Amino acid sequence: MEFNRFLMNILVRCVLIFISIFLFFFFLLHRKQPYTASGMLSLSLIILAGMIFYLNKTNRLLVNFLIHLQEEDLSLSYSAKKINKNFRSLYEQLEKILLRIKENRIEVEIQKQFLESILKDISTGIICLNDKGKVVTINKAALQLLGGREISNIQNLNKFKEGLANEILDLDPGRFITLDLKGKRGKTSASITTSDIKIRSKKFRIVSINDISHQMEEQEISAWKKLIRVINHEIMNSMTPITTLTLAIRNKLTKNGKVGEPCDQTKTGLEEAVRSAKIIEERSVGLIHFIKRYNELTSLSSLKLAGFKFIVLLHKVEEFFSKVMEQQNINFLINCDENIQIVADEKMLEQVMINLVKNAVEATKDSRDPQIKTSCYLEDNSLLISVSDNGEGIPQDKLEQVFVPFFTTRIDGSGIGLSLCKQIIQMHDGQIDIQSEIGKGSTVNIRLRIS
Repeated sequence: MEFNRFLMNILVRCVLIFISIFLFFFFLLHRKQPYTASGMLSLSLIILAGMIFYLNKTNRLLVNFLIHLQEEDLSLSYSAKKINKNFRSLYEQLEKILLRIKENRIEVEIQKQFLESILKDISTGIICLNDKGKVVTINKAALQLLGGREISNIQNLNKFKEGLANEILDLDPGRFITLDLKGKRGKTSASITTSDIKIRSKKFRIVSINDISHQMEEQEISAWKKLIRVINHEIMNSMTPITTLTLAIRNKLTKNGKVGEPCDQTKTGLEEAVRSAKIIEERSVGLIHFIKRYNELTSLSSLKLAGFKFIVLLHKVEEFFSKVMEQQNINFLINCDENIQIVADEKMLEQVMINLVKNAVEATKDSRDPQIKTSCYLEDNSLLISVSDNGEGIPQDKLEQVFVPFFTTRIDGSGIGLSLCKQIIQMHDGQIDIQSEIGKGSTVNIRLRIS
């Protein structure tokens, strides 16, 4: 309707211009009345100017609207009384756009306040960095963990630990580093993780700092409880028969609390005393062996890093078990690129692979077609290593305990193999886990960073 009214207005003005121009020539050429002709010409120019103003009114309206948007001034409003009927629909649409922009701005402000409240109240420290390492946002929890010190740039974190800034910048999303901090909460252990986001082609890094002191204390207490339980079990298994047999020997060699005469001892009694002494010796040797195993687990030397090809290490392990593999008819497979080279402690990693393959050999001794597969490949600046077998598998309720020192699922097992493996891998800043299913076998996965 408004468009038709606008069109009719333009058509009427065009007709009036045409008529006034026609009358201009009529009075000028036919009637020879120049003054009247001039009046007609002036009238046509006035009508033309009015039409141009009328047409430009839309442009002025839109330009004014866009200028206000550019200056982020949303106070613009249009009075219904002053609006020309021909432009009422346009004004109404512009009003709706302004209303929607105002609502969106209010919603954005609400979300901003909501996020600020979350950042303020959560216990996780958050630091947002731009691509130049400048701190864009830091919350209260982060300041508390950092001792209340203002952080304006990522390099300021080097005061807590030399090279920490570069460690955070080089930290891959999903991985973490730990360090001790002395802040307003006292001395705490913290884990640091990162994630990257991109907003309007600008890159930001989110650094999360979590106080893990409580969790570490709980894990430490739990580990001590498990270790004490294992040590207690081992010692009691040895000391109980030792005490019992010692008492039996004393009873054999004494009478009424006094040492008997040699003539009072029977041959059978002496033989029993000797057998008891032998058992005591065996249990004592077993206890000494247990202590040696514990010492082996807790006295690893420092890493001796050097570059080497991992496939060479795998072939050494294969050669080490070649006789056993042949005797048990085990199909041993190696899937590894011969050009993969890493920097690590070769001797320690060799010990890890020997322990893992040894476990796999023992797991497949009753398999119909025993197979052990070792593989390695590169992924995201890490070397992924796996050792899998088709052996008996490990029950799910035992999987969580396989890395606990001295825990074993075998009667003749020492319980330190996987614990030792985990300790060596952690020394290399790596990760190790195991997956298993009864009747289908087990797979041990290792991830080592190579850069």
